[in-house]
Amino acid sequence: MSSYLPLSPVASPAQLAASEILTRRSARHRFADYLTVSNPRYDRQWFHEVIADRLQQLHERHIRKLMIFMPPQHGKSSASTRTFPAWVLGKHPDTKICVTSYSSTIAGRFNRDIKRGMETDRYRALFPDTRLGDGRNGYLNNNDIVEVEGKEGFIYTVGVGGSLTSVSVDLGIIDDPIKDRQAAQSPTLRESIWDWYTDVFETRLHNDSVQVLIQTRWHQDDLAGRLLNRDGIYSADNETGWVVINFPALRTDDINDFDPRPVGAALWPEKHSQAKIEKIAKEDSVKFTSLYQGDPKPSKESLVFPNWHECDEFPANCELIFYVHDFGYTNDPSATVAVGKLGRRLYLDEKLYETGLTNLDIAKRWVALGIPHNADIIGDSAEPKSIKELQTGFVDFNTNQRIRGFAIRPSVKGPDSISAGISKLHEFEVYVTKRSRNIIKEKNNYQYIMMGDVATNEPIDAYNHAIDAVRGGVYTKYGKPQLITTLKNRQR
Repeated sequence: MSSYLPLSPVASPAQLAASEILTRRSARHRFADYLTVSNPRYDRQWFHEVIADRLQQLHERHIRKLMIFMPPQHGKSSASTRTFPAWVLGKHPDTKICVTSYSSTIAGRFNRDIKRGMETDRYRALFPDTRLGDGRNGYLNNNDIVEVEGKEGFIYTVGVGGSLTSVSVDLGIIDDPIKDRQAAQSPTLRESIWDWYTDVFETRLHNDSVQVLIQTRWHQDDLAGRLLNRDGIYSADNETGWVVINFPALRTDDINDFDPRPVGAALWPEKHSQAKIEKIAKEDSVKFTSLYQGDPKPSKESLVFPNWHECDEFPANCELIFYVHDFGYTNDPSATVAVGKLGRRLYLDEKLYETGLTNLDIAKRWVALGIPHNADIIGDSAEPKSIKELQTGFVDFNTNQRIRGFAIRPSVKGPDSISAGISKLHEFEVYVTKRSRNIIKEKNNYQYIMMGDVATNEPIDAYNHAIDAVRGGVYTKYGKPQLITTLKNRQR
């Protein structure tokens, strides 16, 4: 018997050529395959394929707005920001692409990485009709913009806050609009990013544009949080919402169709071990839930009301004492809350939380809710005209129906009324009905401004519409606090 093993068959030149043709065809058609064809060293994992699949759906306009949340060093930018634009321009070289990040320096790096990929022999073989300008033939090629020769397409890179004047965007990619946790804790910076998005970035989009937001979640009020709060999650009933794919470092028990891991399993154990991720979770829960799980939650030290409770209903022996109301309209909701009292316990039940309501609308809502016209209602004293109208009553000219006035009165605001009202609420044990979802959301997000990791006594003016009404009403009803709350007392 021969001791030699049979030789593996050697592919013929024709077979190799046919295989290469199939590989190129697959890479042109399917972005997930392009990842490894464009970079043979790319360590493609199952979750990268999920990202690639969603990006391809975006390119094909099956979805319009995509958010991607992943822990650090798991390849979110490699697939989406550094590679996807090149594939899109290869298929459609007239596409106008904008790539942004928290600084122009980082955006410039993305610019260079994309160009390097497009200047390789592999790319030229895949997409021979897409060539970048060289800066000398009338087509720009610099750190801000690179244009496709003979086509209308380009890649424009800019830092968040930068100008996009006269730029029309077909594909907009925002990759990490916030640098780090310290930056995310600044309400001024978060507001600035939001203003840039709405006033600059969003105005450059058109009806057929698509967007990708890739980020590490540092704060619940970051750009992703605000967009989800404004637009919602994509569904059959909300086609203008965002498609969100979040890959937590440790699998959570949420139900989705793209994460096959068992609950608690690490995302990429070969690179970031289970033990390493669990150690991070134990050492810093705030950092872990935001940075690694994509689910930012404020620390207990930063919350204004960390110890409120939830209940099913007001207790049977709890009397409904009064109502409180905060006025809103376009962006802020009008909020009405019923307040009951039993000893040193306050009970809150959300009655109204809605934007776009006129004073007539509010009166009609109160009638429908069964709020008595003689009920004690305490409204924001900053709206005297609205309070007067609700006291006087209305005629609904659409129905010729007369709506009687309500016994609403303005809240009392003394010196430093916000701190005083918060301190007054801290004198009570507060319970919120479980159906009061907006009050609960506000309670879970209403925070003090942080200086580094230390809370100040100044609350952030956000997540506080219903809470402002309660704060002002309780202060008005029960008088000045016995003692202004200090950080030491609040955190004991």
